[in-house]
Amino acid sequence: MRYYQRRWLFAVMLLFSSMSIAADNVIVRYLPTNDIKLQLITKKLQSDSSIQDAISLMNDEFIFPKPLTIVFGSDDGPLYDPVVNDILIPYIFLDEVDQRFKAVNYAGDNQGKANPENLGQAVMDVVIHTLFHELAHALIATYELPIVGKEEDAADNLAAVLSIEYFENGAEIAISAADLFYLEGDEIVEFEEADFWDEHSLDLQRYYATLCYVYGSDDAQYAYLLEETGFSDERAELCIGDYERMTNNWLTLLDAYMSPEVDATTPAE
Repeated sequence: MRYYQRRWLFAVMLLFSSMSIAADNVIVRYLPTNDIKLQLITKKLQSDSSIQDAISLMNDEFIFPKPLTIVFGSDDGPLYDPVVNDILIPYIFLDEVDQRFKAVNYAGDNQGKANPENLGQAVMDVVIHTLFHELAHALIATYELPIVGKEEDAADNLAAVLSIEYFENGAEIAISAADLFYLEGDEIVEFEEADFWDEHSLDLQRYYATLCYVYGSDDAQYAYLLEETGFSDERAELCIGDYERMTNNWLTLLDAYMSPEVDATTPAE
């Protein structure tokens, strides 16, 4: 595994609301807003080390013939727009995630100890997972990658792989995203037909699938998830094989479109 440490990549940053950061493959734009609450979110995104690490990973590891633009503060999204090659992330999305977690006194770990730091990191974790999910759509569209099954499920899978394989404690990113899926699914009182023909799997299915991969990535460290999910011994064993197979499949599929410059077995400093 190669880890992107949660470090401060920018010692000094100009926190302008319309700031843009250009890179070889990725351009990041922060759209201006007059809303004071959203301005604070903008500054948090610009200064958060884990978000900047995720953007660095996207730029360092993946090759795009046309720069991919991440637009924070868009009206639509989160989504990938293939027409303009943009990933759109509204500021309000972060506020909504924050409110969902606060509503249940979210702990952010398996110790049940809720605190603002845990909650704030959980929100950033969800943003990272979302960026990687939309990155998957961008790669699939750009290179016409063959995907068997639902593309949305495949995008979730790559988000889990990148989080776990490229970040120290990256499984916690996937767990935070899974917990959001659970909260969203738990709000549904009665299913409608659209829930079953939607391009996304049901939120609770995404929750269990993501935690299955987390467990499969390290069955000793994340053994506690078996009690939390209720996985049978047989399903737990399958999770280990599923994660190994999914990781190998995605990294093999993307090998031609990833930078060969860095040894993936060497931790980043």
